[in-house]
Amino acid sequence: MLRAAHESSIDIKDGYDFYSLALKEFNKENLFEAFLYCDRSRYELTSAINEAKIKIKSSRFHSPRTISYFFKLYGLYAVIFASLAVFLFSFLITRFSEVSILGVPIWSSLFAGLGASAQILTGEAGDLYRYDMTSRYKRFCYMTIPLLAMVFGYMAFLVSNSGFIVLDGSTHSSEFPIMFICILTGFFTKWLINQRLS
Repeated sequence: MLRAAHESSIDIKDGYDFYSLALKEFNKENLFEAFLYCDRSRYELTSAINEAKIKIKSSRFHSPRTISYFFKLYGLYAVIFASLAVFLFSFLITRFSEVSILGVPIWSSLFAGLGASAQILTGEAGDLYRYDMTSRYKRFCYMTIPLLAMVFGYMAFLVSNSGFIVLDGSTHSSEFPIMFICILTGFFTKWLINQRLS
């Protein structure tokens, strides 16, 4: 929370000082004092956020700095990006469904991008449910997932048409299972990245 406030140009000096004291007391295993300092740090942060608001007469309204703070804290940039990506991929699927690259229909990549966008929204919802905030690294990582998913979707189409996976039915009826595979490929892109890194 302090990092998100600092990145939004909110003065966090007092909050950070009490946070440092809380860490020192925690390392000494003095949990009661650590809790008090941590609580005071949150109070100072809330005060700093309120001070960063715009004052009009006797009322306070959110300023660009406080809006930026909440967007960073709750990962709203990624949510907006993913929501726009859902609409973009949906539009492109309906508009360019007949286009192909080297014999592979472009919808295979677009469906994977749609699945990745759904994964971003699911991941954000899970983070907010679990931690009430989004990890800093995820805010930037989420921006690359749809692009990687499009590559994986293209590859998923090639694999499903290569004969390694046998789909029953005619050519037209087998497109729907392939579309589903491409969406799942996009949805599990982040999982595939984690498997590669672990």
